[in-house]
Amino acid sequence: MDFHKINVKFFAEKGSDIPLHNFIPVFHRWIQEDKLEGMLVDVTEYTHVHHGPGVLIIAQEANYSVDEANGKRGFMYAQKRVPEKKAEEYLKTAFRRTLQAASFLENEKEFSGKLKFSNGHFEVTINDRLAAPGGSASQAEIEKHLKPFLDHLYGAGSYQLTGEKDAKKLAGFEVKVTNAADATALLAKLK
Repeated sequence: MDFHKINVKFFAEKGSDIPLHNFIPVFHRWIQEDKLEGMLVDVTEYTHVHHGPGVLIIAQEANYSVDEANGKRGFMYAQKRVPEKKAEEYLKTAFRRTLQAASFLENEKEFSGKLKFSNGHFEVTINDRLAAPGGSASQAEIEKHLKPFLDHLYGAGSYQLTGEKDAKKLAGFEVKVTNAADATALLAKLK
């Protein structure tokens, strides 16, 4: 199964009340400063869409966003294309870039002390219904690659996976980790 179109979304612990429009100038500044990996192209906003994609940085390899899908605000990295060839490398790249960008956003002066993303509550989905249609076969294949990765990152037995049961939604898992490490420690494991 081709897993290169991975979405990783770390849910907000704090800051769900920050108006989405406040993220737009920060994302524009990131493009000007070339703050994130990859070729950053533009910022777009869907602030008018209830429980929608929010505010996005469109990049060549992926989109970065403050997302509100399913009524849960979070920071999401939606990978479109990467040079790696193995599912484990796709996961590593997606997690590293998500954690790094979410950490940058938390530390921006506009949001300092007001915004926090959970390193221990997130979702991983495959944004390719042809390669990973909803259902148990896709879930089993995703889990086969996701569990060893999470075992390395968080420790075996330290997390709970909840698979998406609705076949109409993207195949994937919500993950809850007990006693998750901070972003710095997790990023060190992803180098």
